[in-house]
Parts: sequence; structure tokens; C-alpha cells
Amino acid sequence: MKKLSVLWIALLLVAGAVVTGCGSSSDNTTGSGGGSTQESESESGGGEASGSSIVSEAQSATKEAETIPTEILATTPVTPKAGSTVFHVACDLSLEGCANQAKGLKSAVEAIGFKYEQCNGGSSPETISSCFKNAVNAHPDVIIPNGIGIEGAGEGFAAAKKAGIPIVGMFTGDPPGAEGVATEVAGETCPEEGEAAANWVIANSEGKGNVVFVGTQTYTCNKQRQEGFMTRMKACSECNASTLTFSIATMQSSLPQQLQAELQSNTEIEYMVGTFDAVSLAAAEAIRQAGKTEQIQVGGFDANGPNLEMIRNEEIQKFDVTSGTTEPGWVAADAAARVINGEELEPSTPVTTVMVTGENIEQIGEAYAGAEGFEEQFKKLWGK
Repeated sequence: MKKLSVLWIALLLVAGAVVTGCGSSSDNTTGSGGGSTQESESESGGGEASGSSIVSEAQSATKEAETIPTEILATTPVTPKAGSTVFHVACDLSLEGCANQAKGLKSAVEAIGFKYEQCNGGSSPETISSCFKNAVNAHPDVIIPNGIGIEGAGEGFAAAKKAGIPIVGMFTGDPPGAEGVATEVAGETCPEEGEAAANWVIANSEGKGNVVFVGTQTYTCNKQRQEGFMTRMKACSECNASTLTFSIATMQSSLPQQLQAELQSNTEIEYMVGTFDAVSLAAAEAIRQAGKTEQIQVGGFDANGPNLEMIRNEEIQKFDVTSGTTEPGWVAADAAARVINGEELEPSTPVTTVMVTGENIEQIGEAYAGAEGFEEQFKKLWGK
């Protein structure tokens, strides 16, 4: 991994999907990176489960999470309506996770026989609003936003509803049953991924881990991962969990300095978990520069290639939780076909997930796109 010190900088802007207080105390300080704000929230545990019971639960949950999915969750065939159009409002396509989901959705929409249109929502309210206007004006059969929910695009959602265009959300973080939304793909996935990451830390540390979750206020899925993580860590009475918040807009310049400052001020850190994999790469590099590779282990989300390489080589990063780089797009396309046909869907449509560790990395390979053979399984449901 000698190349990583060069790679992580380039990859910071192509990463994958808020500080929420779970602890009884918080300490807010000003970070050293470009005037950005660094927040650290301490979590001293105190949950009902403690000692050997919480460790046993976490070990069992981690083992289950490591099971590689082989079947998609959709089982009922659907006949796609010919000539239909899907409009994708993408989250920032400079982030690898957003780009992968858009790639998966596009390939699925084309495989199902629909027309595909796309607009890059970026990360600013103005760009997102413009994309929703474009989507509504295009009069598609379904609008599929990824990572962008009602919180960040309420007017766009309202305009779609007024125009009679249903929405299939992907990783939006909107609560199931949100007005105008036919279903939320991965509606429960982000907090569950956060909980899975916490279980790994609890199990690995035998219920005594000191961990920092490095999170951001951009995109609700990131918030939910952090919330799921911190809520689960609260159940570990002898663990200590805190959060470090960064801004995606300035992460290339400010995040390295924030991480360095955290490592200097919190000398007891044993784990760092990044809210998506470019953050985990940055954490690994900061740890390496601080000479603490034997003291601190890293975890992440989205299973990007360089992160899996660290796991494979038994280096700093030890686990990565993911729903697949492209399978969720196929789940969303399947949901869109059903909505167009007038089917009543459940408020939340689940996706498969897996935790990549040293135990299953050889079976995962260089990347995890989704359940084994998911494309052919979906095509069979569509009669393709």
C-alpha cells in the first residue's frame, strides 16, 4: 500500500453515501483546517446490554453480516410497460458512490427496456432544484432521486406530486410513506449499515473499544449511518465512541488536518470509521503519518477498490459495509416498473448488504457489485 499516500488525495472527491448526539456530553472545538468546524461527541455507553452479552450479540451479528448474498430480494415477476421513461436525479456524481448507483440504475433501466434520462444534482440546493425542474418538465413516468430527499429538495418533490409523477427514492433518508414517494429503495439500509459497523467494533474490541466516527452533514444517508452507529455503541457500557464532522465541500483541504488534530488530541483512539470510503482512505493515511498503524484500525462503507485492497492485504482498514455498487439501481428500476404498472408497493424496498472483512474478502474479489448474478435474476423477473 505504498501507493496509497498518493491515491487517497485523488480519491477524496470520488467517494461513496451530522453529528447526532447519543452521548451525555459533547465538546465543540474549532478545527485547524481552513476554519472548518470540528465537533466531537463523547459516548460513554450505559446501555442495557453490557459485558459478555453485548459482545456475544455483536459477534453473532457480525458473522451474519459477513454472509455473501446470492439471491435478490424481489421474487414476483413483472411485465414492464413498453415506452416508459425514468428520470434520475443523481447525487454528486464526482462521488464514487453516487456515480456507481447512477451507473447501476442506467444499466438496469436500459435492460428493462425503458428510456433513461439523468441530471447531476451535485451537492448545492440550487443545482438540485434545477434538476428537479428538469425532471418534472421532462414528464417521465417515474423520477428516481438518489441520496437527495425531501429535506434537501422539498419543492422538487412537491412539484413532482403536483404533476402526478411518482417518485421512487434511493438512499434518500426520507421516512417510509413520505408524501408523493411510492417506495424508498434502501429505506432502512443506512442506519442498519451503521449498526453493523458498530457491531464489528464491539466484537473486535471485546466490548471495550475507543472509536471515532468521521461523518458529514451532507446527504441523509451519511447522517443515518452515524446515527445507527452511535445508537448501537451506546449499548456498549465499556466502549467510548465520539464523532468528528467534516464538510464534503472542503474535505480535500480540511479533512486531513482535522484527522491529524483528532489523532493528536485523542491519544486513546483504537478505531476510526469513515462515513464513506474516501473518508476511510483519508483516515488510514493520517494514521500512517502519525505512526499509529499498530494502534488504530479503520472501517468504512461502500466497498471501493482501494479500501478492499487494504482489507485483502491485512493493512489498516479491517471492514467495509456495502449494499453493492450497482445492485440498488436494479432494485430501483424494478420498483419503477411496478409503480408504472400501478402496483402498490411497500413503503420501504430492501436491498442486500454484506460486511466485507478478512473472512470473506477472497470470495468478494476486487469489488462487490451486489448479490451473485443479480442482473440475470432481475432480467428473469422482467421476462428478458
